[in-house]
Amino acid sequence: MTVKNYLPFYLVGLYPVALILGTLISEILTLFLIALYISDCIKDKKKFIFNDPIIYFLILIWFYLLFNLFLSIDFQLSLMRSIFFVRYPLLILAITHFLIKSPEKSQIIFTLWIYALTIIIIDLYIQFFFGKNILGYESPWDQRLSGFFNQELKVAHLLIGFFLPAFSFFFQKQKRNIFLYIALISYFIILILTNERSNIIKGTLILIIFAMMAPYFKIKIKILFSMILLGIFSLMIFFIQPLKLRFVDELSTMKVDNSLINYVILSNYGPHYLSSIEIFKNNKIFGTGIKTFRIACNDISIKKYYPNDDHRSKSGCSTHPHQTYFEILSDLGLTGFIIFSSFFLYLSVRIVKTFMVTKDLLLLSCGAFYITQLIPLLPTGSFFTSFGSTIFFINVSLIYYSFKKYE
Repeated sequence: MTVKNYLPFYLVGLYPVALILGTLISEILTLFLIALYISDCIKDKKKFIFNDPIIYFLILIWFYLLFNLFLSIDFQLSLMRSIFFVRYPLLILAITHFLIKSPEKSQIIFTLWIYALTIIIIDLYIQFFFGKNILGYESPWDQRLSGFFNQELKVAHLLIGFFLPAFSFFFQKQKRNIFLYIALISYFIILILTNERSNIIKGTLILIIFAMMAPYFKIKIKILFSMILLGIFSLMIFFIQPLKLRFVDELSTMKVDNSLINYVILSNYGPHYLSSIEIFKNNKIFGTGIKTFRIACNDISIKKYYPNDDHRSKSGCSTHPHQTYFEILSDLGLTGFIIFSSFFLYLSVRIVKTFMVTKDLLLLSCGAFYITQLIPLLPTGSFFTSFGSTIFFINVSLIYYSFKKYE
């Protein structure tokens, strides 16, 4: 076997490291994978696995983004993300192609992920206990951990995007390996210690979904494991001061009258959500264009939502609304929202239906990640940034592969 036969698997395996080094590196990996896929198809004279509604949906989304580009309030801002969205359906096809072609090499991917994540997790523990990580980086916010990301607080997103798929791959082969359980608990504890509220909630839900749906254990064991996770979560929040500040004290001081709507409005991201709603009201059908929230938010007022709070009424602008659905509504309007929501719903239903038949743990872990990314109101990064989208669509790639290997 030539180096070229192994190269795609090493490239996918290097994604966690590439995303730490910078999105430029991860984009280069993506382009290499796509080039190898196209080269392989030309060589074998194959049109490989295009005929699927998932790919049709993503191509429809791409065409809509191209159309929407010409309606954007800032053509230059929207240009690159609109044109190059096509890399994601191609990435899905590329990863699936190589995994279907050589499934025995899939262990390369997950082994590299486990090695990378082990180093990342150990590094985060070092930063938590000593204030600096292996490279001497201090977190920009002393209540949270950044690890190798230095000044960027997004390591938890990386952890929840890659850990459980890698864990599930090896767990399916070695269910009684005690080191896997130690790794799982170590991962969960450090995930909480990152103090990224939204990703901790999502990561906890992912593990509970995995525990409750995994077919190998009796219901009593599943409930016990879920209770242990929630117990660890609760104890850490109430006994570790930085966690208590974020999860208990900040929320308890909010005067919300036990109203979910008020919790959202008075949260740190509430002004951004409200700004996106106001932008949508003025651009209902097609929105203002990808990446234009930072411009459009300057032209709207949210004073009516905060009549007695000048600070919040003036803090509605940011680079993006920090919530996927609000971002799609403001950037792409009702048309884009319907297209994206249809795709999200279709894939969610198909994940559930396929898992009920196959009981595939890789599908379960990636599907749980995918579904938790779509929870309304919880803050998110921008859906259209390279970092978040790459993690999202790598998981969708493994979901798509899980569908195809059973056909």
